[in-house]
Amino acid sequence: MARKSKTVSTDAVEEAVQACFPDASMRHKREMCSLWAGYGSIYQVALSSGPQVVVKSITPPGSTSVSDARKLRSYEVEGYFYEHLAAQSLARVPAVHTIERLPGPSFCFVLEDLTPTFPDSTYSLQGPYLNAALDWLAHFHASFWNHANADGGVGTNGGYWYLATRQDELAAMGNDSLAKKLKAQAARIDSMTRDAQYETLLHGDAKSANILWKKMGDDVSCAWVDFQYVGQGLGARDLAYLLCSSTNRGALRDLDGILARYFTTFASTMAKLGKDMHGYSVVKLKKHFHWCLLDYVRFMAGWGFWGNYDWAIAETEHLLI
Repeated sequence: MARKSKTVSTDAVEEAVQACFPDASMRHKREMCSLWAGYGSIYQVALSSGPQVVVKSITPPGSTSVSDARKLRSYEVEGYFYEHLAAQSLARVPAVHTIERLPGPSFCFVLEDLTPTFPDSTYSLQGPYLNAALDWLAHFHASFWNHANADGGVGTNGGYWYLATRQDELAAMGNDSLAKKLKAQAARIDSMTRDAQYETLLHGDAKSANILWKKMGDDVSCAWVDFQYVGQGLGARDLAYLLCSSTNRGALRDLDGILARYFTTFASTMAKLGKDMHGYSVVKLKKHFHWCLLDYVRFMAGWGFWGNYDWAIAETEHLLI
């Protein structure tokens, strides 16, 4: 359901919820978190009847900077994903009640509250948690394999650190040996992260903060949120970010096992869907992974190093010439 034209009210959240649930009243609204750079908030809303929901209320500050244009586009992408693509995902994502587009532009996304089903959290992934995250990505990537993106509703580049949109970070690189090499070879590295026949839609922000968990005995499953940076690209880009940002350092000692786990789930899901893998192999995946990881190192060199950055550098330095 999408209602495309309204005026902004003093409480757009309440109006959006009541448009979905006209027979219910809003009993309680709790701010779960604020959005990056003052762009709004995410609320948990309890109703007098019907399901508890989550409302993502986006109110851009009105700046005309490159960064703000990128953020605004990201929310347009997220709204498009929920409205047109989420139902196609084999990986667990929130159900969509409505996407409100308001003047400004501003947005209200009224979504399923996943926390009752996925009440747990963890941040340094290993063991069954890492496996569940890898399986989620494999299912998501298989769902959108070779997605045409004919109407440009999602990004032509998934993620938020690809070279074309990060020229300020490129210019900000230091003068150390690694930074000089990365800057000189940035265009080459970028080109190696694209391979059209093996591309899918990426989540684009594959980190543990965007994952909700459910643990029952030895079984772990997960759902993901935050689809601002969905776009075309190699699935390995999501893997590179997940391993660099959110994976336990000890688990990274078995990189081959991690990639094999993802690929096995991906290949079996593709077979069930009857989709052509075009001869994709775990060897090709590992090649793509290393280039995508190096590209993320390039971004960090201008933006700031964090996470498992030293592992990422050690894993990819051999690609620099």
